[in-house]
Amino acid sequence: MDGPNTDDRGKQSASTDQGDAERTDDRLLTTPTVDDADGLGLSMTLLTGVLLALGYYGIQSVTETGLGRAVPTPFYALALALVFVVEMTRSPSIDARGLARAVGVTAVYGTLVVLAIEGGAYLWVYPEVALEEFAGVGVLAVSLVVAVLVYVGYLSLVQ
Repeated sequence: MDGPNTDDRGKQSASTDQGDAERTDDRLLTTPTVDDADGLGLSMTLLTGVLLALGYYGIQSVTETGLGRAVPTPFYALALALVFVVEMTRSPSIDARGLARAVGVTAVYGTLVVLAIEGGAYLWVYPEVALEEFAGVGVLAVSLVVAVLVYVGYLSLVQ
């Protein structure tokens, strides 16, 4: 084949003299642009930041009193199942890759949801933990920064 080839994402790669072999970019990470960030990605980043902040307090709650303080433990299995179903139904491909993505998203977001529920209940009972010296504001700020850094890293890997 002569000329540029198009891969499944619509990107062009130059062909080589060795038949159908394609030359790929050797860089692992590329710099994301503003166009790469969409509304859903930004919304999920903000949601992730809030879940991380609540999850921080959820870890404190689980280490002090164990899992299941906020709601009975079987409801956490239901929450994980809901996250899995939502991710599978919005996945662009229902194959092994889509299943792996759904399992990964369920592991990450499911854990964050469980810890956030526990953290919310912990803060409801002990609000002074977050209010003393405005510690909750610092936790939320760090959580948002971490969420944005992870999102930008994700965009860099996906490109």
